[in-house]
Amino acid sequence: MKRILFLLLVAFFTTSLTAQNVGGTATYKTAGKLNFEMDFDQMSPDQRKMIEARMAKAMQKEFTLNFNRNESLYEEVVEMEKEGQRGMRFLAMMTGGTGTYYKNLKEERYTEATEFFGKPFLIKDSLVQLEWKIEKETKSIGNYICQKATAMRIREVSQITANSGEGFTDSVMVDTVFITAWFTMQIPVSHGPGQYFGLPGLILELNDGMNTILCTKVSLNTNTETEIKEPNDGEEVSSEEFEEITQKKLEEMQQNFGNGQRGRGGNRSFQITIGR
Repeated sequence: MKRILFLLLVAFFTTSLTAQNVGGTATYKTAGKLNFEMDFDQMSPDQRKMIEARMAKAMQKEFTLNFNRNESLYEEVVEMEKEGQRGMRFLAMMTGGTGTYYKNLKEERYTEATEFFGKPFLIKDSLVQLEWKIEKETKSIGNYICQKATAMRIREVSQITANSGEGFTDSVMVDTVFITAWFTMQIPVSHGPGQYFGLPGLILELNDGMNTILCTKVSLNTNTETEIKEPNDGEEVSSEEFEEITQKKLEEMQQNFGNGQRGRGGNRSFQITIGR
């Protein structure tokens, strides 16, 4: 009986929007986890707690998704940088939350505008469609009835290990991740946060094993076509070319880090694991 009621409600809301322009803005909040291990023999417990708190804060972000039927633009809401937060800028950059992500579903392509060590880049490539499995489970998120969908994807996991006097190493492992999404057919567009898309309704919640993304507000516009502007500032590269650029920079940093730490007292090391 609940299943029939759900289908009737979805059919009612979807039919009312099908003949109209469907666009608007969705606001998302994210929370993630970062595996981080430290071994600083000169660091007090209070200093450790302070660093861990700043790292947790760096992983909590807010984004807006502007969308119409074919296009979307996912942007981070960047607050004014406060004193004491500058040390977390590199961490935020490495965890992939500082860019702008444009998707064009009709042309099956994306453009990601990001900054790497002060230089703007435009990463342009083809969209990669996940093989979603739509489940029977449903729940409400705000005023919207949502249905569960799951998928698997291969993800690269980068492990950065640094030791004083030895520099640091960046090893990449391949991992399979389980993705859970909740979408609503009351907003019949195939968009979602970041790189995610391909379901018969807007994705309002998503978990990819390392990050949880939750929509907190939706503003719909059915009167006029929502205009989406593709980013155009930066050096154009493919995703493969950008990986080569970042790898080269990491190798340069590895050499500089090792040279700078040799001869200094104290044993300092840390390890960060980041999912890409």
